[in-house]
Amino acid sequence: MSFAVFYNVYLGLRLRERELVEIVQVMGGRRHHVLGYVTIPTLAAPFFAALKTGGPLAILGVIGGEFIASSEGVGHELFTSAMNLDAATEFAGLIVLMAMTLVLNGVLTQLDKFALKHLGLAARRPQRTRHA
Repeated sequence: MSFAVFYNVYLGLRLRERELVEIVQVMGGRRHHVLGYVTIPTLAAPFFAALKTGGPLAILGVIGGEFIASSEGVGHELFTSAMNLDAATEFAGLIVLMAMTLVLNGVLTQLDKFALKHLGLAARRPQRTRHA
């Protein structure tokens, strides 16, 4: 997960428009102004995209760790049910795993929307014109 977050943030920093940084500096802005008005809004979308990518991978890593060295947890139950050829428990564990991933993705999506709205980067709906 850390590699996905690092790489997305790195690419986000490289995509930061130099002209915007120069405009803030010409207007008398200091480093914290550049950070608040250019860098953080530029990095918001890649950071949350990395979290949405890395979150499910982190869950899979935890489940894999529970397969190997655990005496309880979803991964342990999946491993035990697979060794006992218990298909019902295996599918129940997979459904729990899928539900955990969907809940995590939903939480991260709501956090993303909240942060983008707070930064003023939320998608704006086009205003409808009324016809008489």
